[in-house]
Amino acid sequence: MLVFANFSQAALVNCGSYNENGTRQSDCTLGSLIDTVGLIINFLLSWAWLVSILFIVVSGIRMVLSGGNEERLSSAKASLSNAIIGFILILLSFVIINLVIGLFTGGSTLGPNAFLDAFRLIPR
Repeated sequence: MLVFANFSQAALVNCGSYNENGTRQSDCTLGSLIDTVGLIINFLLSWAWLVSILFIVVSGIRMVLSGGNEERLSSAKASLSNAIIGFILILLSFVIINLVIGLFTGGSTLGPNAFLDAFRLIPR
């Protein structure tokens, strides 16, 4: 059985630090709430990014397997273009949301591993 040393390690909310004795050293702030919302949004956008990649691959396979049927080929091309547009929108929204969160909290959440860190949902 896994026992957490304090409540801040067990929660998604990254606020309120505790010392070894379990007494609170600092309170939650509005920045902590904004960071938590940012973590959740980044997690969801990361999964949306993977889904858009899956749709791009499936559309490519549908184009290859169309067998010269113009109707199936045009349907696959339309789904491919929609998947690429969705992919671009997801990446732009990721950048915009993280820049806005960085402006509100006074820090930068965009780093070299920001997109991969969003899969973890671990407070920074």
